[in-house]
Amino acid sequence: ERYGIERFVEKCKERVLRFSKVQTQQSIRLGYWMDWENSYYTMSDENNYTIWYFLRKCHEMGYIYKGHDVMPWCPRCGTGISDMEIATEGYRELEHLSIYLKFPLLDRPGESLLVWTTTPWTLTSNVAAAVHPELTYIRVRQNGEVYYIAEARKDVLRGDYEVLGKLRGDQLVGLRYRGPYDELEAQRGVEHRVIPWREVSEAEGTGIVHIAPGCGKEDFALSKDFGLAVIAPIDDLGVFSKGFGWLEGREASEVSEEIVRDLKGKGLLYSTEMYAHRYPVCWRCGTELLFRLVDEWFISMDELRWRIMEVAKQIRWLPEFGLDRELDWLRNMGDWMISKKRYWGLALPIYECPQCGSFQVIGGREELKEKAVEGWERFQGRSPHRPWVDFVKIRCPGCGSLVPRIPDVGNPWLDAGIVPFSSLRYLEDRSYWEKWFPADFITECFPGQFRNWFYAILAMSTV
Repeated sequence: ERYGIERFVEKCKERVLRFSKVQTQQSIRLGYWMDWENSYYTMSDENNYTIWYFLRKCHEMGYIYKGHDVMPWCPRCGTGISDMEIATEGYRELEHLSIYLKFPLLDRPGESLLVWTTTPWTLTSNVAAAVHPELTYIRVRQNGEVYYIAEARKDVLRGDYEVLGKLRGDQLVGLRYRGPYDELEAQRGVEHRVIPWREVSEAEGTGIVHIAPGCGKEDFALSKDFGLAVIAPIDDLGVFSKGFGWLEGREASEVSEEIVRDLKGKGLLYSTEMYAHRYPVCWRCGTELLFRLVDEWFISMDELRWRIMEVAKQIRWLPEFGLDRELDWLRNMGDWMISKKRYWGLALPIYECPQCGSFQVIGGREELKEKAVEGWERFQGRSPHRPWVDFVKIRCPGCGSLVPRIPDVGNPWLDAGIVPFSSLRYLEDRSYWEKWFPADFITECFPGQFRNWFYAILAMSTV
C-alpha cells in the first residue's frame, strides 16, 4: 500500500499486455490457428461485469454468504487458498518436527495426557484435547509419572513402563488440564478440558488430539459443538500477534525448535521426531500453508452441487471415467471460497453495510451507476478494478448507511469459468452467444482441471 494501489494495478495491467503479446507470438510460431484479433483478457470490463452478473444471480438464489472459518492461508501471498486450489498437486511430501508432550491433569497430581502434534506453533492456542469415546486407553507409570495414551499407540512410549489400568475414552471426557502456554495473555481465562471426538484415530500419534480452534478447520467446528474458546494467533503474514509473549512478531513457521526448548524447560516435553507426511503448499509460490481464522466470502454448494452434477451427466466425457472424477469432486468439495485478500484482480461487487451487516451484490456497471450516491464521477471512465471502483459508495436499503465495497478481489477461477459467456458477448448480444454456446469440444490436462476449470465453467453455466 505504500507503493500505491493505483500504481501497482497499472503495473499489473502493463504486465498482462506485455506477456499476452509474447504468448500470442509464441503460439503463432508453434502453428496455432486461432482468432488472435479477438483474444480475451480476464482484466477486460466485459469479463469483470459478466462475473458481477453471475454473482448477483448467485445472490438472488441465496448462495452467497460471508463465512468466519479457518482456511488454508499462504503467508507469503497474504491470502486464503480454496479447496480447489490445493487438492492433489497442492500437496507435497514434507518432513516436519513433531512433538509428544504432556498436558498435566489439574485434578490428578502427577498424571498427564500424552499428546502429539506436527504443528508446534499451534500449541500456543490450545484449548482442548480430544479422545475417541469408544477407543481403549491405558494408564501407565513411567519414571515416576503417570500418562494416558491410546492402547494401540503404546509403541510411542520410550523405555520401560508399567500399565496401571485400562479405560474407555469416554471416561476421560471432562477432565481438566494445564495448557502448555497458560502464561500467555492470549490464554487468559481459558479452561482446558477433554472432549469426545469420533474422528480421533489410533493410526498415529497418541490417540489424544490437541485442539486449537483458531488454527484448524475441524478444530473450529468442534469449538461450535462444545463452546470452546477460539484463539487466533497469527496475522496475514503468518506472524504471531500481540498477546503471545516472546513469540510476538515471530513467524509461526520458524519457531518449532524454540517451542521444543521452551516445553523442555517447563518439563512438558516427552519426545520429538521428524514426521514425513503430505502437507499443503501454495500453488502459486510453493510456500507451506498455515491455517488461519479469517472472514471470507463463499458460494454455498449445498444445493448447487446437485444441479451441476445433473448438467455434467449431459456431457460426453472422453475418456468416460472423466464423468466419475468430476462427480466425485462435486460430491465432496466444500463451499467455493470466492474472495482473496489481494489488490489486483476482479473487484468483488459485494457491498456490506458497516452498520447493520446486510450486504448487496451489484450485477453490473449500470446497476452500480444507478445505486451510486458518492464517487461515481471519480470512477467513471475507469476499469472496475481497485482503487477506482472503491471510490463509489451506495446506500444501505435497510438502515440508510453509506456502504463501501468490500476490499476483497475474486478467486481467479471466476475469471476462467466465465469465459463461455464474456468472450461470446453474453450481456451485449445474446443471439451471438446462443449461436456458439455450448462448446462442441473442450480439451484439458489431468488432473487439476476437473476441480478447477471444468468445475468453474460447469458451475457458472449451471447458474
